[in-house]
Amino acid sequence: MTPAFVALLLFAAPDLDVLAQEYLEADAARRVAIRKELVGHDALTAKQVEAWQAKLDKWGRKSGRRLPKKKGQHWFYDAQEKRGKFIVAGSSGKGGLLIALHGGGKGSGDAGPAASTFGPIASKLKCVCIAPEVLEKTERGWTTSGTEEFILELIEAAKKTWKIDPDRVYMAGHSMGGYGSWTVGARHADLFAGLAPFAGAPTPITSDGKPYGPVVGLADGVIPNLRNVALHVYQSTDDVQVPPAPNIFANKVVLDWQKDYGGYRYKYVEVDNRGHGAPPGGHIKGVKWVYETARNRRPKRVLWQPVYLKKQMFYWLWWDQPERGALVDAQIKKPNEIDIDLGGYDRDGFRVFLDRELVDLDKEVVIREGGDEIYRGVPQRTLTALLMCAGEKYDPKMMFPVVIPLKK
Repeated sequence: MTPAFVALLLFAAPDLDVLAQEYLEADAARRVAIRKELVGHDALTAKQVEAWQAKLDKWGRKSGRRLPKKKGQHWFYDAQEKRGKFIVAGSSGKGGLLIALHGGGKGSGDAGPAASTFGPIASKLKCVCIAPEVLEKTERGWTTSGTEEFILELIEAAKKTWKIDPDRVYMAGHSMGGYGSWTVGARHADLFAGLAPFAGAPTPITSDGKPYGPVVGLADGVIPNLRNVALHVYQSTDDVQVPPAPNIFANKVVLDWQKDYGGYRYKYVEVDNRGHGAPPGGHIKGVKWVYETARNRRPKRVLWQPVYLKKQMFYWLWWDQPERGALVDAQIKKPNEIDIDLGGYDRDGFRVFLDRELVDLDKEVVIREGGDEIYRGVPQRTLTALLMCAGEKYDPKMMFPVVIPLKK
């Protein structure tokens, strides 16, 4: 073997371990470049997929932030500036994770009451509880000023700190925390097994444009995305701080979508004479109800209405540049046959991830979009597919070995 030939082989075959580890730490532009470098070099066998999944899990767990295991108050970003407050409570066992969102509003809100309310519940369920505090105290603090990203970073760090089952991550909150549970939970529904909003509602659309006017709709990115998540909603009819109209309207919408699209493990509890207070018997019943359900990480049907446009991956779907408010309906109707409706949006940049839990990877797969057959073939397992998943978030149970782009 001549030196020139050896050099050619070295040039043609990149060091996959090096590129894979770099990919996990790289920015978006570099990741695109690495994926181009891998073209023609990243085909995997089923056995190799398992080995790579173990590697990526190990590297992912070691990278990035971890949280202090000590219970009590901590600062995620800067202790001196007191930015990124969160409280660790609950159990240190091998259970799940409960994210507890506090109430508040403009100029108010503290993680302490949420930790005090939901921490003991988490202890009974033998799961870790993390109660973050909004970065800026506004009316909708959970979705403004970077707080949404703060929650996501806490969840990722918690998975690397404790032996948390990624299929048992839950979110609950009261008042503004209920709004956050509805909204952040829906935008990132693929992370959660269940959500329990109490005395808080998704943002209503009113006929007169006023906050407490007649409700005629709900903000995008909530109800459709919740098809595959356990959802427990609590509302008192005499609540003057969070009037019942938005949740009453949301209840009807959920039931309508359930009828039309299936799915939606859902319970709506409406009571009288509790004002803005806790449910009779406290919050534990609602949290326990959702805790009975593990995450459905491989739903046969996915509804996705993007709003948080930084999020490119949702369950087994990927969109390079999500369109705000679009409705994607993807379902596996028959074994190895997938139908996708993009609602008329361009399919360029849209991809489907697959694994053996969804289809038989050793047989022909057919994908149709808008009635057109756009893919037919036996899919190839690749390192690129695994890297795209591992780079999106640390979630070892969501690494798919096959990715199929929906080209024109």
